Amino acid sequence: MTASEAQGRLIVVVDDDPSIVEGLAMVLEAWDFQVFTALTVDDLARRLADMPGAPGLVLADHFLPGNRTGAEVVELVRGHVGRPVPAIILTGDTTPERQAEAAAAGYRLLHKPVQVPALRAAVEELFKS
Repeated sequence: MTASEAQGRLIVVVDDDPSIVEGLAMVLEAWDFQVFTALTVDDLARRLADMPGAPGLVLADHFLPGNRTGAEVVELVRGHVGRPVPAIILTGDTTPERQAEAAAAGYRLLHKPVQVPALRAAVEELFKS
């Protein structure tokens, strides 16, 4: 894979659980994606300038520290790159309100615990779009 192909396959992963971030990074890297991780919205905001290119996908937990949300992560990344970026929000919240919020904001919602085949299908689909 060339450097430009790797950059085109960059995924931003944000979750406050380090073991989830590490696990997602390992899985995504095994699928030949480059991964840029953060544990909080503020951590991501501080480090955006260090991101190795424009991401093709954002993958974030819904509930983050400080009453922040994955939707904020998505908007932060989209604002940084200046264009829409596909996104997947991970949550244990299965309420209709959460589904409606995801649909209105234009991102995919996957429920925890996330199954690897469902994650791979969603990631591959969003990278093709």
